Amino acid sequence: MISAPGIGSGLDVNSIVEQLMTVERRPLRNLQSSRQDLEVQLSAYGTLQSSLAGFQTALGDLKSLDAFEVYKAVSADEAAFTATADSTAATGFTNIQVVNLAESHKMGSLAIADTATTTLGGAGDQVTFTVNGNAFTVNGGGMTLSQLRDAINDAPDNTGVSATVISENSGSNRLVLTATETGNANAIGLSFTGSLGSDLGLTDINDPLQLDSELLVDGLYTITRSSNTISDAITGITLNLKGETTAAVQLDISRDTEAVTASVQSFVDEYNKLQTTIDGLSGKGNDLEADNTLRSIENQIKAVFNTPPGTLNSSFTYLSEVGVSFQRDGKLALDSSKLQKAVDGDFSGMAELFANDNQGYLFRVDALVSTFVQSDGLIGTRQEGLNTRIGTVDQRIQDLEFRLGLREQRLRSQFTALDTLMGELQGTSTFLTQQLAALPKI
Repeated sequence: MISAPGIGSGLDVNSIVEQLMTVERRPLRNLQSSRQDLEVQLSAYGTLQSSLAGFQTALGDLKSLDAFEVYKAVSADEAAFTATADSTAATGFTNIQVVNLAESHKMGSLAIADTATTTLGGAGDQVTFTVNGNAFTVNGGGMTLSQLRDAINDAPDNTGVSATVISENSGSNRLVLTATETGNANAIGLSFTGSLGSDLGLTDINDPLQLDSELLVDGLYTITRSSNTISDAITGITLNLKGETTAAVQLDISRDTEAVTASVQSFVDEYNKLQTTIDGLSGKGNDLEADNTLRSIENQIKAVFNTPPGTLNSSFTYLSEVGVSFQRDGKLALDSSKLQKAVDGDFSGMAELFANDNQGYLFRVDALVSTFVQSDGLIGTRQEGLNTRIGTVDQRIQDLEFRLGLREQRLRSQFTALDTLMGELQGTSTFLTQQLAALPKI
């Protein structure tokens, strides 16, 4: 058999087979194009799902009534204290005097000549520390000041004591113990064995009975706590004490309407991003043009905004009454002055309109979007269907490629045989021509 098709006859076998296979591969190209279209749709649904998830995140900031109960706490003197407020706070004024700041208990030793050579106590001497009922023991006898410091700090069961060395001068070095937590309850208790305690001579640097913070609220109520961060004295308020005062400092609690406005604006912005995504996917010639699932999602969301809630304890019925309204392009806009007027006129009713846990607009939209983005939701079902179709097309492509391979082999075998036959015929023709030419002429 001729190993290089076409040499025997001059027939361009490779070119003929390639052209025939180009025609044969048309169904394969159609399948590949169909698969690409399915992949584009699948990617488009991923984009839609991501946009819906972002929109739902924005809803999460407003879909509950607590999200509207936003307060700001302002201290008249932030050098005395700062404050934050949660949703359980109440508007009003409170006068607070910071009588004492909470402190950590400190103890200091006698002056020790050096930190690296002088040893303290005798072999086997121990010191036991007790903090807030929890104890740990260090074998410190025979250690230098530096070694004892490290043994305390590195103790695996250390319950709240930090040790350091203060060097006043070359002949005066002191071990200083500090409780890691503030307050009377965290004062350091000590007990020793041997001579370690007398060698150290630890004494209080501050009064272990005067370590709690102390507040005088409205000139009447004395509050003591172990920390300078107090969250359980005034409902909904966390105080961060900074400095002691000789007079009361006013704390003002008010609704944080700026935060509410920012949250509503965030919701409007995220909805508009979602609408931009939908418009981009559904536009003429785009990935999901005339897609029924996409249109269904868009229409269901808008239907919620067009459906007023049931009976609410509110003077409002539609979002447009509190400043959120649809524009001609299908997007939302916020009239902040109208929202402010609603906040000032009927704050509770405005919050109910948005976030009533059954009828509020955002509560209902959030519930609807959840049915779209959950794994077995509308989008997930559509994606599963597309993946199934892609798998089917992949199998058809694989089968067709196998058949095309066999078809190409047959064509090459047939044209190679033709090439061989034509080569032989040409050889015979040449021989006969030569023989005829050799005959005597009459």
